[in-house]
Amino acid sequence: MSHLAVQGLEKRYGGIAALDGCSFDIPGPGIYGFIGPNGAGKTTLFDIVAGATAPDRGEISLDGRRLTGFSPHRLARLGIARSFQECRVFGEYSCIENLLFSSIALGTRPDPAEAERLLKLVGLEAYATEPAASLSFGQRRLLEIVGTFLQRPRVLLLDEPAAGVNPALLEILATFILRMHEDRPSVCLVIEHNMEFIMGLAREVIVMHQGTVLERGDPQAIQTSPRVIEAYLG
Repeated sequence: MSHLAVQGLEKRYGGIAALDGCSFDIPGPGIYGFIGPNGAGKTTLFDIVAGATAPDRGEISLDGRRLTGFSPHRLARLGIARSFQECRVFGEYSCIENLLFSSIALGTRPDPAEAERLLKLVGLEAYATEPAASLSFGQRRLLEIVGTFLQRPRVLLLDEPAAGVNPALLEILATFILRMHEDRPSVCLVIEHNMEFIMGLAREVIVMHQGTVLERGDPQAIQTSPRVIEAYLG
């Protein structure tokens, strides 16, 4: 089912509230966009859901199971995967090795055939045995995101996947995310500042502002919302 519930998350750094009572409910699989100005709390939210940061208050649950306070490694084994704003791949290792590392880290059997299939879906099959450092930035971003899907996550957190990626590769990336969601439905949460990309990808958009949820709705409703335009899009 993959029902993700976030209730009353608070996180302060000194006198600054990164999250201030952030709550939302994701009832099941789907692609959900998270937008908002810098400092709205989006990445802090992802850090807490993934276990990298502990909240000061609030709860996170998946299918009714409380996850608050679990380590990143334990959460990864429960099916929560993420990518980061900074592209994280091992440049000295081959593309195929980078993908298989994710399976090894989770204690599952590596599947080279599946890794090669996913590389082909993003046009990187010719680089399978080449070091990741030989790829362009956009290609390395594709490789990182392919690795998250190879983990077969129940909840996937993608932090600005379109950042620094050229338009041609963005089209490949969007097609890949949609294809994988059709094949393996999951809760896919995407932080993004590229409005064209996220509005074409997400079925619902959640707008964050000053550490909490300002509004949520389908892409068309969000783009025409006076509150959202005033706080962010305008």
